Amino acid sequence: MKINLGYSKRFFLIGILLLLYAFIIWLQAWRTLVVHGDAYRSKVEEMHNTTRVLQPIRGFIFAEGGELLAGSLPEYDVFLEFRSTTKPDYRGRINIPPDTIAAYFGPNGAGSRALANAFSNPSRNVKSASRFGEEVRAAYKHRAANLLVLRALPYLDYKHLRQQPYFNKSANRNGLVIEERAHRYLPYGENRMASATIGTVYTKSGLDSTQQAGHGLRGIEKGFDKYLAGKPGLGIRRLVRKRNTDVTIEAPIDGANVHTTLDIEMQEILDYELNKRIVELHAAEGWAAFMEVKTGKIRAISNLCRVGDHCIEDRNHLFEDLTDPGSTFKTVSYMVMLDDGKITPDTVINTGNFPNDQHEWNYHGKAIRDDHPVGKATMDELVVQSSNIGVAKAVTRAYADNPQRYLDKIEEIGFLNDRALNDSDRAEIKHLGYLRNIDFRKEFPGARAARHRQTTGKTWSKVSLAQISYGYETQIPGIYMLQFYNAIANDGKLIRPYIVDHVEKDGKTLYKQKTTVINKKICSKETLKAVRHALEGVVEHGTASGRPASDPKGPLPGVKTDKVKIAGKTGTAQRLNTATGRYSGAGHNVSFVGYFPADEPEYCGIVVINSQGSGIANAGGGFMAGPVFRHFAERVFALHCHRSMKDIVADSTDMEPHVKREADLAEVVPGVVPNVKGMGARDALLMLESAGFHSVNIHGTGTVVAQTQSAGTVTITLK
Repeated sequence: MKINLGYSKRFFLIGILLLLYAFIIWLQAWRTLVVHGDAYRSKVEEMHNTTRVLQPIRGFIFAEGGELLAGSLPEYDVFLEFRSTTKPDYRGRINIPPDTIAAYFGPNGAGSRALANAFSNPSRNVKSASRFGEEVRAAYKHRAANLLVLRALPYLDYKHLRQQPYFNKSANRNGLVIEERAHRYLPYGENRMASATIGTVYTKSGLDSTQQAGHGLRGIEKGFDKYLAGKPGLGIRRLVRKRNTDVTIEAPIDGANVHTTLDIEMQEILDYELNKRIVELHAAEGWAAFMEVKTGKIRAISNLCRVGDHCIEDRNHLFEDLTDPGSTFKTVSYMVMLDDGKITPDTVINTGNFPNDQHEWNYHGKAIRDDHPVGKATMDELVVQSSNIGVAKAVTRAYADNPQRYLDKIEEIGFLNDRALNDSDRAEIKHLGYLRNIDFRKEFPGARAARHRQTTGKTWSKVSLAQISYGYETQIPGIYMLQFYNAIANDGKLIRPYIVDHVEKDGKTLYKQKTTVINKKICSKETLKAVRHALEGVVEHGTASGRPASDPKGPLPGVKTDKVKIAGKTGTAQRLNTATGRYSGAGHNVSFVGYFPADEPEYCGIVVINSQGSGIANAGGGFMAGPVFRHFAERVFALHCHRSMKDIVADSTDMEPHVKREADLAEVVPGVVPNVKGMGARDALLMLESAGFHSVNIHGTGTVVAQTQSAGTVTITLK
């Protein structure tokens, strides 16, 4: 066997080279780790990456006409960073010379003044220029880290600040650090124009995983949070060449937009009229809503609480407050008895309550009274005059032997329970002693369930039948009475009111609400005709008619008007005093619920006012809540309802349209009063508030015809 020495030499040479290469690698690694280790470790420390959650833009909420009801605008926290040295720090910033700080942040320096006047809303500017100067100079002296100088600065104010001396420099030359977040913005006001219905979002995260900042807290914001919230993304903040660079790993998905059924013009009218009446009466609060008869769309909703000489929206009373409906429930009793063949409209009842012989009716020890003499009258007239005694006598005579039948007939109508009842449902309801309904929680998470006593419940008593007949012992959120009266206006078809029409994103519909029929026929045609006749009588000559100025007793406002025919029912119910558990000392809930035009109904509405604090002893729904309904009906009828030419008087045939100017935010300059002449009140307010003028005084209604100065003023005059 022969060995080729040539190959051996080659293998030996390759081995030497590999060893040499390995030694070089080891040497270089040793130099990197030992000789230059500190330097490289310092660079690695500087080139850190920070994982960041990229927040999506929350979806917008719109009125039906496309007007913005709630949207997300950025706001900013402004910091000053003074930790840098004479050399560039790891963020690339250089030391700011002392004379620069002294010049800009002296007691009246340009930088100090910019901070002192940063907010266009004067009430937000709470520090003087000298105070800001002191804080900045002290932070600079001690090389403070992230001095917070301004919190929650609005977008337009932030843009304005960045144009001011010192702050218009590069962030790497002035130590400016900005943290941006989304702010939920209601352009028509934070506490008016259906804001309680629109809802709010969490401003900071709570302990509960569902209570995350930016997610819905109340109202539509909460009910449709899964659509509005969107999906967060993921990013990395990386230091590249001494500059922070954001790298997106997963882009956030913005939220979808919610489109409501609200009509802005109707909403403005209702908001104004309800506020006006509550303040006039010195009442505690009030709530109201109007819906479209055929579709169930809620066109306007207002929930106001009086604070001094004005009102704010505090919560959604219409869906959340459980109250006794009072006399508006008499219509339910009347319908049940008519449809069950127990009475006719001409059935005569002797109330015993005559002008010269007024007394109460005692039923099992319960004194039942009328607030005015009714005497002997037909059932139709007893409803028109809202007689407690008359209705209670009729119901107890008809159902004293079988009160459960009366309750079952109410249940059959469906307005207290808009879902089909199976045997287990019915058994549970009877065990609890109440009817319950949670359907409205789909759109309104805080909505309460109607409560209606059952004979098998523990709270049933000998007087319950009589009490229920005229509106007590039945606690109902106002929305239930609204949908019942809407069924009367809608030829007996009971439909579910709703306020969210659809949800869309990128042109695709994700959710669509349609008219939901609860009961196709709540009663016979004959019964419906009789009920509608009585409700028209309530307004024409009953408890809602009011009194003209020529009346010997003096004028009294009501619902009756010659501009549009209205039908409906008044209600007055004592409020339950939660402290004592009795119906005394807590005022009354006065109400009117009805529809217009009475012959061909297009809109149905309810107005409820808590009269507590008004000082009015003889509270009444006709003259207290009625004017709100009347004024709304008159104005909406003129705007929206269909009329024939024969209804238009001769001097009103000038049909030349008046076109309002619309708001254009592109014209807005922060701090400069915009031209709002020719705009409606809502557009004028939007323009002025966007320009930073938040203390705007409005006088009158309609279109802006004058503003006192072209710039620098916050007062406008309307006609």
